Amino acid sequence: MNSRRSFFQDFAVLSAVAAMAEEQGLTQPQGLQEKNFWNAYFAEATRDPTKVSRGSNDNNLIDPAKKVELIQATKDGLRYPDGIADSDLLSDTDVAITVNPGHFRPGPDDHRAIGRSKGAQIRLDWIQSHPIMNLLAPMAWSALAAWSLDKTNYSYSQATDPKTGAKVVKNGQPVMVAKLNAGPAPPDLKDLDFRDPNDPGAPEHNQVILMGGSGRMALNARAVSANQRLKTILNSSVTYSSMVAPFFGFAPLAIPALKAFTAILSALFNHEAVIMNGLPLQILATQGAVKGPHDTNSVKIVSGSFIAIPTNQTSILKDSLGKLRVENDWLVHQDSKPNVPVQQRALDPLVPPVSYISMRFTVQSLEDAKKDKANG
Repeated sequence: MNSRRSFFQDFAVLSAVAAMAEEQGLTQPQGLQEKNFWNAYFAEATRDPTKVSRGSNDNNLIDPAKKVELIQATKDGLRYPDGIADSDLLSDTDVAITVNPGHFRPGPDDHRAIGRSKGAQIRLDWIQSHPIMNLLAPMAWSALAAWSLDKTNYSYSQATDPKTGAKVVKNGQPVMVAKLNAGPAPPDLKDLDFRDPNDPGAPEHNQVILMGGSGRMALNARAVSANQRLKTILNSSVTYSSMVAPFFGFAPLAIPALKAFTAILSALFNHEAVIMNGLPLQILATQGAVKGPHDTNSVKIVSGSFIAIPTNQTSILKDSLGKLRVENDWLVHQDSKPNVPVQQRALDPLVPPVSYISMRFTVQSLEDAKKDKANG
């Protein structure tokens, strides 16, 4: 894998080649729905925060049925963020949020979609509503996980006796067998970070700064296929792997740069299917943000674990919310055998077969974050 430094060194060349390829008809034309989505995406990303959105803009999603839903994981099970009390939010004005993506597990239908397209991407964007200083424009943090079908993964199940069909137990412990599955391995998203592209060896600083305690977050996951004709051109001019490395993220960038990044991805990869899609969603991390103007569909967050799932799969979780937990970033069932490794418990049939992305947030005041950084 190339370093993030290599990615940024190639960025200008990739932009030029992608533009040239589009002019020469080497890229797949964006569908009207996808164009409308990205137009609405950046209109929402740059919307004046004082002009509150009162209605739903789900009609701008590529697939409204697969809109992203955030669910909080607690010690008592899963709950929707509207269950977070205002008093649980920080009382500070400005916050720093440490973002740690966890795991991605596609449900059966989405796994098949990824298999057909031979690739997938998860993109996570955080966008400021208010700049750090009046002289600066609001900044964005973005990260991408991408992988292809040449990766494999394993599923685990308890061994059964071929004659009787009974489950095999040895020394009081279930005997587990591994099965090799065709298809992309769910990536370990904790390796997706926000390191400084100019100093990739420096400690990660995956912190998003939200002035006023509010900002926007967007999560999109899709099945994609590589643009083979463009790949051939790029391989002769720049290192293509810098754009399809399994994981990369980067430090704050201006929204025009995020638009350029989006255009490059649209040229390099053909969109095949939606796993989850969402426009930038307003995030409220402080009591002051809740008291101020905010969208009707805004989401409160506190420190802890969350999962994102598509709306059309929420009904699958409905009867299990109180029995599901997030452990080591995996969704597990409270009745799963505790002596089984958590990765195997995540595959227990008791866990509803939904597509989910887990992530952990640490929300702290900007002043405390500065002190922590000063103390190393």
